Amino acid sequence: MRSRFPLLAGALLLLVLGTALSACGSGDGGQETSVQSASPAAIKRANAICRQFRREVVALGRSAASQSAPPTPQLITESLVRPSIPLLKRVSARMQALEASADSKSFTLYANLFDPFIVLTEKRLQAGLEEDQARARGLEEQLTDLSVVQRRAARLAGIHACDVDFPRLLIDSVGG
Repeated sequence: MRSRFPLLAGALLLLVLGTALSACGSGDGGQETSVQSASPAAIKRANAICRQFRREVVALGRSAASQSAPPTPQLITESLVRPSIPLLKRVSARMQALEASADSKSFTLYANLFDPFIVLTEKRLQAGLEEDQARARGLEEQLTDLSVVQRRAARLAGIHACDVDFPRLLIDSVGG
């Protein structure tokens, strides 16, 4: 049985794109409406959180790359997936704490998408521990899809330092 997360990611993508498209039209009286970005204070704080998160993700990838052992699926699970969960939980809590002051649906969407990121990453950890590579790859694909939606929400919220494909950044930081 396939997980519902690809459907969730697709539905959220449609929601975000629908919000963006409706913002491009004109509102009552012919005036243009726009997607509400987050408050300036929340944008500043969220961008700082994402810049720190970026540094931590790169450091995690470089740490994994510096191990002398060849990159086996088990090593990837233990050196990349497992330590990424506390990072995700910390960033999630910090972003969700900003929701009220952000006063933006796009920001709320961005912040709340960390929850499925955490769930999928925990499932990815379990798949790796069980050495189920097919399930692990499927979960990685779902994380990639979810990243697309979250990046779009970041752009709409005006938190441009958060418009980063963090799963790709982690993988790229291992390679160089």
